[in-house]
Amino acid sequence: MSMGRILGRIKGTARVELSGAFPEAALNACALEALALWDMESLDRYSLRASLSERELDRLRAIAEKCGCELKVIAVSGGSRDRALLLRRRALLAFLLLTAALLLLSSLFIWEIELRGGGETDRSRVLRALADCGVEEGCFWPSLSADLVRSRVLAELPELAWMTVNVSGSRAVVLLVPRQEKPEIDAEGPPCDITAAREGIVRRLSVYAGSPLVSPGQTVSKGETLVGGLVESLANPPRLLRAQAEVTAETWYELTAARPLDFPLKTEEGRSYSRFALKIGKKRINFYFGSGKDIDECDKIVHEYNLGAEGLFALPVSLVREELIRRAPGEGEEDCAAEMEARLYASLEERIEGEILSFAFSRHRDGAMLYVTLRARCLENIAQITEIAEP
Repeated sequence: MSMGRILGRIKGTARVELSGAFPEAALNACALEALALWDMESLDRYSLRASLSERELDRLRAIAEKCGCELKVIAVSGGSRDRALLLRRRALLAFLLLTAALLLLSSLFIWEIELRGGGETDRSRVLRALADCGVEEGCFWPSLSADLVRSRVLAELPELAWMTVNVSGSRAVVLLVPRQEKPEIDAEGPPCDITAAREGIVRRLSVYAGSPLVSPGQTVSKGETLVGGLVESLANPPRLLRAQAEVTAETWYELTAARPLDFPLKTEEGRSYSRFALKIGKKRINFYFGSGKDIDECDKIVHEYNLGAEGLFALPVSLVREELIRRAPGEGEEDCAAEMEARLYASLEERIEGEILSFAFSRHRDGAMLYVTLRARCLENIAQITEIAEP
């Protein structure tokens, strides 16, 4: 495309049709008037088409009228039409830019403050301390220093070990870490390490004495040394001490309980009862009455004693004693499982020194036995003291 056409597109271009007895006369007049036409196309002897600048339409109409020709505008492109469209687009663009600017400007201000962590720290005191540093709803965040806010809040609230302010858009999330009281260190006693009481993933490590050998996020196995009692430094010779630490880790438990759905039930006096019979050859003489219809409700243990002299001679006569233990009716599986689940959960609570994060039960039957399994994810202190063996 030529430069003239590009400029014509910017200024606006009209496509027209000239018709009359002598359209050539109109073309000659345009040449004399220095009116530029292009892309001329002859339709027949009495009509032709051409393109010109939109601004020259009025001049062309006057020339066509003088020459006795009829002028018909077929199409207009660019020029005023494009300018009107561009104007509308500029208004839309200005609106979008203004909206983006307002959103950007709004994100520089804090409109919501959320406190996370902190344990039992008084929330109102934290908010007042933040407000004293200029961190409050509606504040201009870029004008504040996160390091300065942190140091001032920690100085005002000694119960906090650490805090930080994370700003996302117009929301400020304040993370609070409470200070843990340092336990009394037993300076007396043999040197020792802190080892893992069970395997898990270390989530928090608080070392009060000794050399830390693991870090949060690390998986440790049972018996692994977490904090060493051997302290080495460049300035002082190595020395052994009694390591002290709290190591909070994520741990897992799997406890299983089994229970028959039928349980032995003793007689009123706490004893099972017996009945006797005499067996002669294949004959049997019972020394009890009744057909024993309730025998299916009992567990039976049979003892048979031969009446001959052991090691000398044997007789086809023996004394039979049947020990019967009456059974209680079978319990419902749901009731039995519920009781087992409660006992397993209570057993888990007694085992751990921490909290149960999540747990799930599963069960299955094997004949008359019911098995219930508890799987749990916990957070607990796995630190245990292990004395260092003398070299």
